[in-house]
Amino acid sequence: MEYAILFPMEFAKRMFVGESYRGKSLGIIKKLLQRKLLLDTYLVCLAENPVDPLEFFDAKQLKQSYYDDAPLFVCGIAKGEEEAVTVIKNIIEASEESGHETVRSFVEELFT
Repeated sequence: MEYAILFPMEFAKRMFVGESYRGKSLGIIKKLLQRKLLLDTYLVCLAENPVDPLEFFDAKQLKQSYYDDAPLFVCGIAKGEEEAVTVIKNIIEASEESGHETVRSFVEELFT
């Protein structure tokens, strides 16, 4: 079965997934690509500006026209804001353990 991709979204080759979505991430990604409404689902993305490493937001925001053309680089998904913060902490810890100079360079490498 093929899924129509309705807007530009790239997922990291190594995704950070909150506990609530462990084992369910592929289904969540398919729904995101189809632009289905997902309640209480948060995306952790490479920040659009070059200063900040990460940003996160409720996936319901994808319904806004701004996201029709804005490329997103998703490196984490979580259920709820609290779990999204935990995912961000996990990304920062993994970055520190990897020896990367910055969190942003670590996250950028997740997409290569």
